[in-house]
Amino acid sequence: MTNWKKYIPEGTKDILFNECAEKVKIENILKKIYIQSGFMEVKSPTLEFYDVFNGENATLPQEKIYKLIDNQGRILALRADMTTPIARIAGTKLKEVVHPLRLCYTSNVYRVSESLNGKNSEITQSGIEIIGIEGIGGDAEVIVTGIKALLSCGLENFKIELGHAELFKALVDGVDLDYEEREKLRKSINNKNFTALNNILLENKDKFEESSLKSLEELPKLFGGMEVIERASHLMEDNKRALKALESIKKVYEIVRSIGFEKYLALDLGMVHNIDYYTGIIFRGYTHGFGGNILSGGRYDNLIAQFGDGQPATGFAMDVDGIITSLEENGQLCCEKNTKVLVYYGGENFGKAYEKAESLRKQGIVAELSPFRDESEAIEYAEKKNMEFTKI
Repeated sequence: MTNWKKYIPEGTKDILFNECAEKVKIENILKKIYIQSGFMEVKSPTLEFYDVFNGENATLPQEKIYKLIDNQGRILALRADMTTPIARIAGTKLKEVVHPLRLCYTSNVYRVSESLNGKNSEITQSGIEIIGIEGIGGDAEVIVTGIKALLSCGLENFKIELGHAELFKALVDGVDLDYEEREKLRKSINNKNFTALNNILLENKDKFEESSLKSLEELPKLFGGMEVIERASHLMEDNKRALKALESIKKVYEIVRSIGFEKYLALDLGMVHNIDYYTGIIFRGYTHGFGGNILSGGRYDNLIAQFGDGQPATGFAMDVDGIITSLEENGQLCCEKNTKVLVYYGGENFGKAYEKAESLRKQGIVAELSPFRDESEAIEYAEKKNMEFTKI
């Protein structure tokens, strides 16, 4: 039998020294942005009841969730995302608190990832949720906060792609497709798998009106700048629901553009997230040096009703580890260099040595008390660690 005590599970990692310091630095930058914008920090338990993540608007399939059994035989789950626990908190403990709620968080989430795709199973998410506000103003505020947060971390070369959950629904609702066929269609569009999409549409062409069939065929190709809205409007001119969604995207784009953030925006009308979870504006952020999306979010007006009174909501989750990876790939990852001093006292005069160390620390200097009695050992230790040496 293999002894695993010297190893860690696949999809996890130990975070050491400079990387750990950089991660804390990024988390603090994000938290400061949120707090200054009026968001209040919350934390949820690492363990939740599995039922929390198993509602009709679940964000992850059950096979992606780590599950275990408590001493009463109940199924528990490691927290798989942060939005769902926050929806639980908002629908129960915060019902009487003044709305809209502006909540923020930074916490680890746990998801089963295929070991071959290089993704972590433990992910640090940081994000915000605005609960109890309808309309595109809340969507625009969330997107602007996300852009400002990424800029504050030092990222510059990134794009936030905008879409709308209602576009896909407007084209397929009322069509005689079972859940599996609908999911295949959604995934082929979202992944821009044109071969799979054409095959699905060909197999089901008799179920669609010609205009919807053409729109679905073109949907994954509709990405770029604002010219995309005009192309989509022409394709979907007879679908009032789709046109309303396009108008919402246009308004959000205009709001973000009005404060000078236009260069960070793009449109992707073929973005089709989980079809039951999102209800309005959706978005994803990408940057050089990181393979997946570094930020994702959108409007989810139906989730909180599962835990109490229904409330409209919008928000985003940011991948903190992805930010660090991107900064590192672009040569922007650099920890602050503090002066470091070793205070040697030879096993005597601890009080004076401690007083000296505290004096240095107040000046912003890293001061370490020497663990050695022998002065030559202390000097050698200081040289190896690139520390200055001072003797009491």
